Amino acid sequence: MRGLYPDKADEVLKLYPGSTPEEVLDSATALASDRFIGFSTWRFMDAHAKRAGRPVYRYFYARPRPKFLGGYPESPGGPPAAPQPPSRGAAHSAEIEYAMGNLATNRYFEWEPADYKVSEVMQGYFANFIKTGNPNGPGLASWPAHGEKDGFQILRIDVESRAEPEKTRARYLLLEPLIRDEAGARRGR
Repeated sequence: MRGLYPDKADEVLKLYPGSTPEEVLDSATALASDRFIGFSTWRFMDAHAKRAGRPVYRYFYARPRPKFLGGYPESPGGPPAAPQPPSRGAAHSAEIEYAMGNLATNRYFEWEPADYKVSEVMQGYFANFIKTGNPNGPGLASWPAHGEKDGFQILRIDVESRAEPEKTRARYLLLEPLIRDEAGARRGR
């Protein structure tokens, strides 16, 4: 942290703590995710929610893929891949095949009934949003619009999907000027 944010390391470490090996791993994962795509997605979504005059719905996809069965897309039925380490959560873009409803076409994972349930729920939300501009509908957990009025809620999509308070806002508010300064430095300002 001191290498990335020399003048703000103590402040950053309060939101990305590292007092145990597990906490270091969790915070390093969170910071890498935030710097990769989390912050920029939040920034765009937050600005849109404030200026567009239309509701914005934010989700956090939490279902990790099931056990990898081996093989390679380039050579179906090829030699098994090396054993995979335990998942630390859902991988970036893992929700796409769930949202598209095509789990059965990917034979490289051991899909479980819970995976198909998550897929069905995602398709329900997405179809409702496409039809009406609102993802909510019968049989689905309430998904509040993202904004101060609703306490900055997000929908956590998992086997039991539910609305919950946004947990990353403080990190993103801290990162906002730091990332802006980094971008300015890269542009020579």
